[in-house]
Amino acid sequence: MKHRILAVVALLTAAATTVSLTACSSDDSGDSTRLSVLLDWNPNPDHLAMYTAEHTGAYDDHGVDPEFILPGNTADAAKEVALGHADLAVSYETDTVIAASQGLDVISVGALIPTPLNALIARKSAGIHAPADLAGKKVAISGLPSQEPSLRYAARKAGIDPDSVRMPNVQQNLNQALLSDQVDAIYGAYPNIEGVELAEQTDITTLTATQLGIPDAAELVLLANPTRLTEDAAYAGRVRDFLAGTADGQAAALADSAAAVDALTPETKGSYDPEILRKMVDATLAILRKGGGTFGVQNPAAWSRYAGWMRDNGLLDAAGGDGSGDRADVDGATVTTNDYLPTA
Repeated sequence: MKHRILAVVALLTAAATTVSLTACSSDDSGDSTRLSVLLDWNPNPDHLAMYTAEHTGAYDDHGVDPEFILPGNTADAAKEVALGHADLAVSYETDTVIAASQGLDVISVGALIPTPLNALIARKSAGIHAPADLAGKKVAISGLPSQEPSLRYAARKAGIDPDSVRMPNVQQNLNQALLSDQVDAIYGAYPNIEGVELAEQTDITTLTATQLGIPDAAELVLLANPTRLTEDAAYAGRVRDFLAGTADGQAAALADSAAAVDALTPETKGSYDPEILRKMVDATLAILRKGGGTFGVQNPAAWSRYAGWMRDNGLLDAAGGDGSGDRADVDGATVTTNDYLPTA
């Protein structure tokens, strides 16, 4: 989970996003092919399957017309889908489990990035090669609720005192904190985004979530409304068509990385240098290949294990969405489905 969109952009787009979401719900538009898709952040290589599908005409081939919407507040993704203000939203496995525990009506219908992306990136000179090397180190985080518990878990598992790891919250300034030597490492960066940018400027060491001992989870998922899927056949059909088109987009990108670069270049103009974008796309495709390459497929048993890990490590301890102070004990397997994927 990341902070790649500037706060000022979020503020400027918040009001427009709310209006756009209300206006573009496919039920209100009169267009049976229209589908509103709320992004997690501004367009970036994590979204290459969707933008390649749009670029190559895959969505047209499947008879669906998605509109990608910038978020005003990424924390609202599940709520917007649950309320029917957005047809789909790009979110995270962690947030999906939390949303379900709050009673929100959401389900993950496909994994956009099926493996963890959050990683620890250290200056090579810091000598951090394994979780045990974090003792006495300063690791910047961006303030997401899952970050400190995750690092403390990694420290305990490595046999070191979690209190020995200092974790200053630098919010969106992870790269700057590392490059200016304010910290030994950062946690919450993506190897295929920030990792590529940092490697151009300094020598780094990267420890993935798996190397830190944190259970596997899908970084990015596509959320839908399960009640609408059951009760509205047209909506369910659009979701199926969108997922089929996105699967074709990922296949096209895996077959020819240039297609993904061409698709993302106009969408990311001003955000990434063209050569850096190409390297980011290549790094993202390598992650997708490592994840198996089959678009969207999720493992319910793995979701169940991850939800259990979240519960055991305090990630579900905050007050529930209804203000009662309690969250439902959610089995992660119940908030994911493969039924709408083309492989089904």
